[in-house]
Amino acid sequence: MVADIALTGLGREAWHRFNEGRMDAQMSLCPLAGTTLFQLQAPIPLEGDADLSAEGLTSMVAAFNMNARLADRYKVGRVLLVGDAAHVHPPTGGQGLNTSVQDAYNLGWKLAAVTRGGAPETLLDSYEEERRPIAANMLGLATKLLDAARRGDMRRGREVHQLDIGYPDSPLALEQPRRARGLLAGDRAPDAPVSGASGQATRLFDIFKGAHWTLLGCEVERNRVAPRPGLHIHTIGARGDLRDDGGHFQDAYALAPGDWVLVRPDGHVGAIVASANVDALAPYFRQVGLEAPSSGLAPRT
Repeated sequence: MVADIALTGLGREAWHRFNEGRMDAQMSLCPLAGTTLFQLQAPIPLEGDADLSAEGLTSMVAAFNMNARLADRYKVGRVLLVGDAAHVHPPTGGQGLNTSVQDAYNLGWKLAAVTRGGAPETLLDSYEEERRPIAANMLGLATKLLDAARRGDMRRGREVHQLDIGYPDSPLALEQPRRARGLLAGDRAPDAPVSGASGQATRLFDIFKGAHWTLLGCEVERNRVAPRPGLHIHTIGARGDLRDDGGHFQDAYALAPGDWVLVRPDGHVGAIVASANVDALAPYFRQVGLEAPSSGLAPRT
C-alpha cells in the first residue's frame, strides 16, 4: 500500500520505520520533499481487504503507541533483572541501550565482588537502589521528548548524554566529613590530565579504565592505606607518583591535603575521606569485597 498523507507528530528529517522484520506489519513513513506530506508504505494484509480510507489509514498509523515500562523490582532473591527486562523505553529518548549498558556494568562488578571477592550478598541490594531511579528518570525524559515530538518541538539537551548521572543517596556513598559542595560521593569521577613522576602525560580516565578500584590520595603519605588485590593506589603531589602540574585535578576534585577519593569500577566516586577519617575506608572495603591486605603485595601504580 502506498498513500500520501498529512501527518503530525513525526520529524521530517528522516524516514520512520515501524515493526521492522515483520513483513505482515511493517510500515514506513517518508517525508515528501517540497511538500508538507508523508508517504506511507505498508504491505497489503494477507487476509481481508486493505482499508485505504482516511479512517483506515489513521487507524493503521495510530496503532503504534509509546511503550514505557519499569519493573517494580530489580531483585527478588537470586533473580535479577537487567536492561530491557527491567525497563522498556520509547525510541524518542534514545536511552534504552545506554541505560541497559550502565545496568550491566553496575551489577557486574557487584556480582563479581559477592561471588569471588567475599562481599556480603547485601551488596547486590544496592543495584536496584542505584539503578531503578535512573531508569525511572530516563523514562520520564523519553515520555517528555515524545510529547514534544508530537508538537514538532523536540530538542535533545545535555540530559540525554547521561554524563551527569550519580548515586548520591546510595548506601555505597561515603563522605567523612560531609562535603557541602564540589565533588561528592556518588558523582561520576571527573577526568583530568595528570603526569607521572617522570613527566609522562596521562589522564585519570586511563587510570580508572578496567574492573579495578582506584584510590587517589592528595598530598598524602602512601602507606596510610595498605595495598590489597583489586585496588590501585595513586598519590598526587610533589612526592607522589602522579603530578597535577596544570591544576586540572584540583579544579575538578577540590580536595584538601590529606584527602582520599575512592573510585568504583564503574567510574563513580565511592568515598571521599579526610586524613583524620581514613580508617573509615576499612569497613567500606569489607562492604564491597576488597580483600584484606596481604603483606607480600606492593601498591599498584
